Amino acid sequence: MLGKIADAVRSAKTLLLVSHVRPDGDALGSSVAFYHALKSLGKEVVVFNQDKIPDMYRFLPGSEAVVHTLGPVERFDTALLLDCSELSRVGDEADRIASIGTLIAIDHHLSNDGTIPLSLVDTKASSTGEILVDLIDKLGVELTRDIAVNIYTAVVTDTGSFRYSNTTRKTFMLAARLVEAGADPRVVSEQVYETKPLVRLRLMSRAIETLNISRGGEVGSIVLDRRSMKQEDALPEHTEGLVDMVRSVQGVRVAVFYYEMPDGTYKISLRSKGNANVEQVAKTFGGGGHRNASACRMQGNIKDVQEQILAAVDVILRETE
Repeated sequence: MLGKIADAVRSAKTLLLVSHVRPDGDALGSSVAFYHALKSLGKEVVVFNQDKIPDMYRFLPGSEAVVHTLGPVERFDTALLLDCSELSRVGDEADRIASIGTLIAIDHHLSNDGTIPLSLVDTKASSTGEILVDLIDKLGVELTRDIAVNIYTAVVTDTGSFRYSNTTRKTFMLAARLVEAGADPRVVSEQVYETKPLVRLRLMSRAIETLNISRGGEVGSIVLDRRSMKQEDALPEHTEGLVDMVRSVQGVRVAVFYYEMPDGTYKISLRSKGNANVEQVAKTFGGGGHRNASACRMQGNIKDVQEQILAAVDVILRETE
C-alpha cells in the first residue's frame, strides 16, 4: 500500500492536506511536515483545518500555511486525510472533501476501519508522523529541518514524551534521526509543555474541584462545563492535557474528562494505564482512538452521561481482573 500511495502522490498535481477538528500535535505536525515534503516535489498544496491552530503549536515551521476556509474543492485532484480515523472528523467540509477525485488516508488509530481504498493505517505506530516518514522516504524527499521539527512534535506529543506504550524501538530510532536532521528536543518541549497560558492553570483549578475518585480508587474523573469556560474566557485548546493530570493520580487506572462543548454536548476524553482498553469504551458511544487514549461525544445531562461512561469503564476493568 505504501508504494501505491507514493505513486498516487507522485501523479497528483494539486493536493489538499486535512486533519481532524481540534488539531493536536500529531495532526498539525504531520500535515505541515508533508506540506514541506510536497512543496519540495513541486506540487501545489493547501493545508486545511476547520479550527484555529492552538498557540502552543504556532512555532511549527510552516504552520502559517494552514488555512481555515477551504474554497472551491474542484481545484484539487487529491486529498490526504492525516491522523483522521474517519472522514466526518474533518468537520463541516467533510462532504465536499469526499467529492475530491482521489482520497488517501494515513492514520494510526484503532478505530480507523480503512473505508478509504487508499489507506495506510498502522495501529502499532506511535503516531501518524511516524508513518508519514516512511512515505516521505519512499518519495525520495530529504528530511529537512522544517520537516524534522514537525515530525518530532507529532511523535513527542502522541507518545506523551515517549512515556506511552506506543513508544517502540522504531520510535526512538526515528527520534534520533529527526534530531540529527535539526529538530531540537529542548525547543519543542519548551513550546509544547512549558509555555502554558495562565487561563489553563485557572481551568486546572476549577477541574480539580470536581475531581471524583471511584471504584476503589481505580477511576478518576473531572468536569468542565460551559459556564466555567465562559467565566475564564477559555478556549477548547486550553483544556488539552487536563485528563492526564487525573491519570497521574496514584492508583487510578482510568481517567475521564467530561468537557461540555459550546453546543451543549459532551466530549469525553479517556486515558488509561496498563491493559485497560478505553478505546472499547469510546467505541461504544461512537468514538474511538487508541487502547490507552480515546474520546467520544455524547448528548444528555451530565449525570446520565457519567452513569453511562462509568458503567462502560467498569466493564473493561472487570475484563482485566
